[in-house]
Amino acid sequence: MRQIKAKAVNGHALFKVAGISAFALHGAAFGQANTPEIPLAPPPAWQAHNRGVLISLDSLNRQYTEFDSFGATPDGILDSESGTLTGGAIRGRWQGTLFGIARPEIYLQAEYRQHAGSTSYHGYLQTGLTFTPYNATTHNELHDFRVRAGLPIAKTENLQWVPFVEYRYQNWVRDLVQYQETFQHHAGVAGVLGQWHVSPAWTLEGEAGIGSIFHAQIDVPKLGFSGRLGNLALWTLGASASYQIKNHWRAVASIRHEQSRYGQSTASNGFFEPASRTKQTNTLFGIEYQP
Repeated sequence: MRQIKAKAVNGHALFKVAGISAFALHGAAFGQANTPEIPLAPPPAWQAHNRGVLISLDSLNRQYTEFDSFGATPDGILDSESGTLTGGAIRGRWQGTLFGIARPEIYLQAEYRQHAGSTSYHGYLQTGLTFTPYNATTHNELHDFRVRAGLPIAKTENLQWVPFVEYRYQNWVRDLVQYQETFQHHAGVAGVLGQWHVSPAWTLEGEAGIGSIFHAQIDVPKLGFSGRLGNLALWTLGASASYQIKNHWRAVASIRHEQSRYGQSTASNGFFEPASRTKQTNTLFGIEYQP
């Protein structure tokens, strides 16, 4: 009887020990679940600066010239247009490392702009081989999309250089009095972006790029004409300034000048598009949100 009783006591003691151990483990697990998370460190200065979404109002001064390659006009120009279009833009950009890899950092940017407005047309009405001077107003609608990838180098706390490559697509509807023309092209650009923290609130940026147009095309449905345009070079220069208003908001102003050319098209259905040059200066005022 004593041995049986002793076994019962020992069994009860073992149950108590197991219960205490289980409670201790549960308490430890419960404590881990309620341990506050360590906040992530903020991104480095240039990463923080280049993470944001910009919305802006744009003004685009545009000068377009078509050249006379047959000597039919006294000044070698078939027609020219100049004027200012208005519109807006949205831009997103991001700098950092992908998949938690420490190196290298990359810079990504995507931008869409749309402009519309009238330009003054100075050219000729052609009747056979006779050219009569003619002035009119042209309505324009311009859509421009760009995506950029860069690799930040030579980076310090206040200065950063970002060599980049950029893909562009543009669609331009030129609504003349007699008919409508649609130009579209793709382009590749290589360039460099420089960024300078002048002070905690002010940042200045400058960029330059050079590249080439490809797959340029014109369509004139009313005349039954469609043709490929020659692929020629383009270049761009730009500068901007930004001011930090609050922690997540920044005011941005920029100016950018670009020049591009189309080569003369081949003849089709009795028509051809002459070689041309476009000069345009874009002025932007916007507000950027930084998460």
